Amino acid sequence: MFVEISESLSQLSSFTVLGFFFGVFYEVIRIIRLFKKQSDLAVSVTDFVFLSLAGLITFAYSMELGNGQFRWFYIAGAGFGGAIYFLTLGRLVSLASNFIVRCIKRAAALAVKCMKIIFLFAKNYIFAPLHKIICKFIQFLKTKIGYIYVFMKKKALNSSNHLKSKARIVYNKRTERAALKIKARTAEIINTSAGVHRNVIKGKIRRRTAATVRKT
Repeated sequence: MFVEISESLSQLSSFTVLGFFFGVFYEVIRIIRLFKKQSDLAVSVTDFVFLSLAGLITFAYSMELGNGQFRWFYIAGAGFGGAIYFLTLGRLVSLASNFIVRCIKRAAALAVKCMKIIFLFAKNYIFAPLHKIICKFIQFLKTKIGYIYVFMKKKALNSSNHLKSKARIVYNKRTERAALKIKARTAEIINTSAGVHRNVIKGKIRRRTAATVRKT
């Protein structure tokens, strides 16, 4: 199928622009790598993923733009666009990004140093004296509370001496019960002894009366 030169040039320019944007996208990945150094394995994996995505997008775009036909100058145009970016704007962006990243890293390191200095100053001259004051205050409260506890304990012991303990109350109840039992027993004994004495007296009276009757 014959394609006009103007259409081919427009397709070539389209893929050149696509390659230019691929270069911009890869520049973003490169700037991210500047902040933190990555291992060779991580770099290889990210490059493989980027090339795979770029190839897939290029193929899909060629199928859409070329009406289902893939031509060799599509890849050439994408590569040419990427080369244009890296040789022109990419160099400026690379220099600027390297400078900006170095400034950011230095600023971050300086901020970390300042924070360390502030923390050490606060630790030595603010938190340490404050900690000592708090410890002394807590020790003072402990001693005062100990004195109050001892004083209240003495007061409680002195007040409890005027009252009978539970053991003594129980002991008194037991002694009262024992005393009542003893009284009851003595009363029974007295009653029985009184009855015995009465019977003896009655027997004596009967004997005397019988003796007097015999004499008469």
